[in-house]
Amino acid sequence: MFESTLRTLIVIIFLSAVILFTSLIRNDNNSQSQADLNTPLPEFTLRTLHLEKKITNEDLEDLFVLNIWASWCITCRVEHPFLEEISKTIPIIGLNYKDEKNNATDWLNKLGDPYIFSLYDYYGELALDLGVTGAPETFLVHKGRIISHHVGEVNQKVWSSKFLSKINQINND
Repeated sequence: MFESTLRTLIVIIFLSAVILFTSLIRNDNNSQSQADLNTPLPEFTLRTLHLEKKITNEDLEDLFVLNIWASWCITCRVEHPFLEEISKTIPIIGLNYKDEKNNATDWLNKLGDPYIFSLYDYYGELALDLGVTGAPETFLVHKGRIISHHVGEVNQKVWSSKFLSKINQINND
């Protein structure tokens, strides 16, 4: 009887741990709380990846996409062709995240460069200020404020559901 109860208890504890772990993993990291939206883009001064020019908040467009990427990021490679497509309709600024400069420039030279420019954030300082947890992450910025955010690959479905309606609303105002 004791052995049967002990087995049942072990199974219950194991299943509880699996359920808890699964719920933590499934927590939707692709959404951003409303408190995080409409916050200002953090102030920064960073050099560009190619031009060695310093860029600050004041140099940025009125409406743009900020895409966090790295040459070591497999998902960045997957989303890259889609970013090239949308770069025809909206400015995209890259934020190269914790990457070796030569690897980053080689990666862009090989795959193409959809960005107006890429900021070089080797130490992840701006990324940290943005709350970035890894690459890729994408922000829609309007008049210096973050109005949308997505963690993970940007594809047509994500673009349509999280970004396009906000862009259309801005363009219609």
